[in-house]
Amino acid sequence: MQVKLTNIVDKFALTSKDFISSDGLSYLIEFENQKILFDSGDQSLILENNMRLLEIDPKTIDKLILSHGHYDHTFGIEYLLSARGDTTPLEIIGHPYSFKERRVANFITRFAAYLKYKMVNFGFPNLSKELQDRYIPKPVTEPFELTPFLTTIGEISEWPEKDSKNKTLAIKIDKKFVEDDILDDLSLALKTKEGIVLVLGCGHAGVLNICARAKELYPQEDIKMIIGGTHLVALKEEKDLEYVAKKLEEVYKKPMLFFSHCTGEKATKYLKNYFGENLVKSFKVGETLSFEC
Repeated sequence: MQVKLTNIVDKFALTSKDFISSDGLSYLIEFENQKILFDSGDQSLILENNMRLLEIDPKTIDKLILSHGHYDHTFGIEYLLSARGDTTPLEIIGHPYSFKERRVANFITRFAAYLKYKMVNFGFPNLSKELQDRYIPKPVTEPFELTPFLTTIGEISEWPEKDSKNKTLAIKIDKKFVEDDILDDLSLALKTKEGIVLVLGCGHAGVLNICARAKELYPQEDIKMIIGGTHLVALKEEKDLEYVAKKLEEVYKKPMLFFSHCTGEKATKYLKNYFGENLVKSFKVGETLSFEC
């Protein structure tokens, strides 16, 4: 069976059409007659524009999976639900924390963020009652099998390797804002005929912790490819990037890397120099990758 992955929202886009690039992320996963959206990007306008250019009808989306609840992965939901109209409610799968409100933790920084972004909530969007009725939340913490070949890898609560947290936000739990540990970070494992393909949203749990979890789920399979955001932008020192690169080489046998979104230019350049351009590729809005499962 062929599975196709299309980049809808990301940091870089093909210039052959009027795609809009942004700091958000959204991928479409297609197989047989199924269409699963992984994240919805950071703006409804951008998701609408790029889906239109790619001739993707929002009404044909069967499920939405959230990699986590930060706004750059969830704020396109408003367009998606509006455009679907009164069709069957959309199932949204994600960690329970993915559906929570978030805000900038520090008060002074919060005010500056409001002036810049004109918003207070940086988590799951505040939707009207009408739009709330158009989706069904499905909170999951354990690995969840979407199909026999596509699985969420579940919550990673222990992070022995260096993580890639963003420590600037707080999350609202039980009516109180607390430090956001980003426990909702969720990745996908696609079991192909060649091995495991990992699809990441931001990879806040740390790309090495995500790889370790995938190997727990599929101990006999090699990780052949990693796609998406890794938040390696959070690793400021070259020695940390070198550590990640060596682990990917020695432990995980040099998988192909299609890193984008929040990976960061410094990390991408370092990995290209380390592994070479045959293993580190770009994946832009409008491009597709196909796999045999």
